[in-house]
Amino acid sequence: MKSGISLATFTLFAANLARLANAQTYMTGISMYGAVSGDSKPLLPYYSIKNFPVMDFDSDDLRCRTTETDISVTGTEVFQVANAGDTITLYWDPDSRTIVTQNSEPEFINGPCMVYLSPIENDAKTGWFKIYGSGMVDGKWCTDGIRERGGKLDVTIDATIAPGKYYLRGETIGLNYSQQNSWDDYTQGAQSFANCAVIEIVAGGDVVPDGVSIPGIYDKDDSSLKGDFRDADDSYEVPGPAEYKGGEGNGNAIDE
Repeated sequence: MKSGISLATFTLFAANLARLANAQTYMTGISMYGAVSGDSKPLLPYYSIKNFPVMDFDSDDLRCRTTETDISVTGTEVFQVANAGDTITLYWDPDSRTIVTQNSEPEFINGPCMVYLSPIENDAKTGWFKIYGSGMVDGKWCTDGIRERGGKLDVTIDATIAPGKYYLRGETIGLNYSQQNSWDDYTQGAQSFANCAVIEIVAGGDVVPDGVSIPGIYDKDDSSLKGDFRDADDSYEVPGPAEYKGGEGNGNAIDE
């Protein structure tokens, strides 16, 4: 664990807030052709911490909102199978409300959504590449779109991505109180809600896109993460690396 408050410490603090609400911050399933994989298969973070955000973007907790031990225990059991080029649907709790607020009422999360993949041999530490990113479209946050669709987010796996097992990392970021960062007040700052599962791509291209390490994808002072976003518009830039798009020269072909 790096500098700042640990996830364990934050969890104990948040448990005493008495503002608990089932958050639209937890990925509950992944569907392919209408078949949904859900709670019977490994999905991180575990239930007990599913409502709690990561606010220290230098922490290892940013990967999957859980510990490295949890990732190793989960292992490589496949949550869902897909082909490169397919569209999968991620499911979040549709009643999405944050539990860490500045008033007595839980609030809906307002902010962007991102989806990343990383080959499992990287142990979820490196090799993360973004396959989806959405901020604000037609004046609505990506999280608004998830709520309007009953908790669903459709993501297309680029057809050039090579077959194999990958960690999938779905993330929403709450910008409700992102005007400043303060470790003395845990309601201050952008709130990351990441969720991870293993998927297997069984048919596809021959490219493993260039990836980055997590932590390392965000800076807490990034202009997309710190500021007053109440009047944000479609010019908002999604934080993190660029989204991978096949044929644009940001990947490495596998040698036959």
